[in-house]
Amino acid sequence: MLNIAEEFKIVETINKHLKTKPFRDGFTVGGSLLLAAIGRVCQPTSKRNWHEGWARHTSLSYLLRMSLSKLDSQHFWDQMEALPTDVIPFMEQDIIANLLEKEKISLDVLLCDTTNFFTYIDSANHRCTIAQRGKNKQKRTDLRQLGLLLLVSRQDQIPILHKIYQGNLQDKTVFKENFTDILNRFKAICGSLEEITLVFDQGNNSKKMLKEVTGQIHFVGALSPYHHKDLIKEANNSMKSVSINGKDVLCYRTRKEIWGLDLSAVVYISERLLKGQIRGIEQNIRKLFNKLSELKEKIEIPTKRGKKRTMDDLKKKISSMISSLSNEDIIGWELNHIAEDAFDLKFWINEERFNMIKEQWLGRRIVATNRHQWTTEEIILAYWGQANVEAAFKKMKNPFHLAVRPQYHWTDQKIEVHGFTCLLAFLMVMITYKRAKEKVGFQGSPHTLLEKLSAIRLATFIESPPQKTKGRYKAHYRLEEMDPDIYELAKGMNLTEMKLRTRIPFSVYK
Repeated sequence: MLNIAEEFKIVETINKHLKTKPFRDGFTVGGSLLLAAIGRVCQPTSKRNWHEGWARHTSLSYLLRMSLSKLDSQHFWDQMEALPTDVIPFMEQDIIANLLEKEKISLDVLLCDTTNFFTYIDSANHRCTIAQRGKNKQKRTDLRQLGLLLLVSRQDQIPILHKIYQGNLQDKTVFKENFTDILNRFKAICGSLEEITLVFDQGNNSKKMLKEVTGQIHFVGALSPYHHKDLIKEANNSMKSVSINGKDVLCYRTRKEIWGLDLSAVVYISERLLKGQIRGIEQNIRKLFNKLSELKEKIEIPTKRGKKRTMDDLKKKISSMISSLSNEDIIGWELNHIAEDAFDLKFWINEERFNMIKEQWLGRRIVATNRHQWTTEEIILAYWGQANVEAAFKKMKNPFHLAVRPQYHWTDQKIEVHGFTCLLAFLMVMITYKRAKEKVGFQGSPHTLLEKLSAIRLATFIESPPQKTKGRYKAHYRLEEMDPDIYELAKGMNLTEMKLRTRIPFSVYK
């Protein structure tokens, strides 16, 4: 991590954008933020526990030739306070521009998506506006959350842009508010939008937003089948098998006007989505039938006291229970009198209707683009690349490496700076991962790579002076012997030849 930070001048880039030049415990602001980011890579923990829980057990102090014992929570708090949030996009832009120039990363297809992270910020804390309650993707709707917009390259998942936003905003609102910033970032690092294709999911678009996107950049985006039923019906009659990455996929392609725009639309059947939807419907039916069975047993017995049951009340209740199922028309039922207020309830699955839904509606995805010259395979592969940004979010929720949480900051400014350090951590790891794949053919995940690299240890040898002289004890440092697979990894990435000292200006503003 230190070697990558030195190569891409991360500390210098951060420091040059600062209006003031704070200096604390021997470190510049850029140096402190880099150390916080490296801590996120290796062992995510609180700033208070950064030194005691992690750094003091590593060779970091020796590599820096600096004492780290004073780097407590107050140190990081003060250093983070010195970073204005309005300069974060410019810092990020300079770092990315330098990276793209040296790493030769293709920006032909860029993937955009959003996620959220729950926090434990007190609901009564009014100093924070970013953390709000919303629909949490980890099912913690009882907690305030913050949102993250992330833009990554399809190749190697290199982050190009990030934005921390309020946790109660909808995806399409966030995408709309940040679309101009996304275009400006493209122009700054590429100079042209002609060769770039932006990929986003259906949650990030709307009729109005799609018109704005179409007029400025090439895109591939998903549309909701629920809003385009005529297109689904049209596609069902003309599906053809297309080979995509060696896999046969049933597709239908057409060029037509959608929402007043000239677009190429591809409807295809996702087998994974189809199986998931069928499984979900069957699970919901089982739950519904359990409730209906309980009701059936209850209403077969006449009431002895209280209000008498009526046919109309029971019908309303049963209809309400069945309406909770999205495909309620696949359930048939019948209610008959047994006695004055006792009833017989029968219910069943309309197999004919269920099979029709499976064959004509479930598993369908609609992908639209203004890249008319692309083949059907290229369009679908671009959309499938969306899984890469979702994989990036998964990495950021890994509790052992790269985690955005734990996050103990409760002011907007600190939360945004914390988000920036997490992005730095993710960026450095993805560069490391890219090089591991290129140099040694590494095939594991970034998490596995970090676990293997953490097994490389630095040993300290103490050499005593000769007995006849009064010399000093000398310390020599060597890499310990490694398992063969780890040694091949270290050797292939030039770690065995790397100098055990960094030249990063941690204590100097340049």
